[in-house]
Amino acid sequence: MYTFQTKAEVTQISLTGARLIVILSALMVAPRDLSELNNVLTECGLVDKYYSADTIRIAISTLKAFGCKIDRPCKSTKFKYRLSYHPFSLSITDEEVNALKTLYSGMTRNGDYKVAIQYNELFNILIENTFDEEAAGKLRNITAFYKINPNVYEKILSEDGKHNILTILYSTPLKQTSTKQFVFGKIFLKSNKLYVEGYDVNINKPVCYNLSRIKEVIKIEKGDSDYKPQTCKIKYLLRNSDYHVISSEAVTEKMEDGVLKVEEVFSNKFFAVQHILSLGADCTILEPADVREDVIGKLLELSKIYE
Repeated sequence: MYTFQTKAEVTQISLTGARLIVILSALMVAPRDLSELNNVLTECGLVDKYYSADTIRIAISTLKAFGCKIDRPCKSTKFKYRLSYHPFSLSITDEEVNALKTLYSGMTRNGDYKVAIQYNELFNILIENTFDEEAAGKLRNITAFYKINPNVYEKILSEDGKHNILTILYSTPLKQTSTKQFVFGKIFLKSNKLYVEGYDVNINKPVCYNLSRIKEVIKIEKGDSDYKPQTCKIKYLLRNSDYHVISSEAVTEKMEDGVLKVEEVFSNKFFAVQHILSLGADCTILEPADVREDVIGKLLELSKIYE
């Protein structure tokens, strides 16, 4: 909020103009009654303690004349003035939204979730400063953050790099919830979704969870500071290899029938399974057996969804 030590310091605009700006700013934050608006003006040094209520009403009428939509105090507004629109809000075109989406996609392509967080904060500022609900919705949908529980997000973010043991309530794609316990490894961004990877202390296997499916962080316990994420090496046969993208670091061997034998290393098993699924029917996984079983499990889950 604007603060002036004395009325004499307001030299660029009149006191009336300064009061209008402060009243508008106060109503942009929250609905307020006459006494609350008087307190705001008093704190800013723009009025005396017992400033006329009628003068505040005149200021509100002036804001309406400028194009502001301010609801009158009534039961539905809890007897407070409520701002529903002002002509000074941001106007965001579809072209501008698309440009921001393209920029966001390019800047987060390398999977840096911290960059995604910064862009999400920028989009939230734009959303807060526009009354265009359609544009606000499009901005909100650019990132995956709107699907994430804010309380879960804050707790997960504060645990990044500590390698503590987290107990969470997790929901599967089939809407089944269960309790998971794992050593927190790191956060990463993949296909515009936030994930956490770690090591399940009960089944002794690397795990990866979609942050939007974590419904609650139940407990946080001191973990293993020596934790290191495990890589996952897979071997598979690939048909029609010209139509698929594989890592330049993958080791390949062309078989007699034109099928490509591929050996590839991933930073975690989740990425390995997702890659195999993306290759569809052209891929036959050879090893390891647990990745093959995970792929089968995912396909069975999909088949249940589309039954």
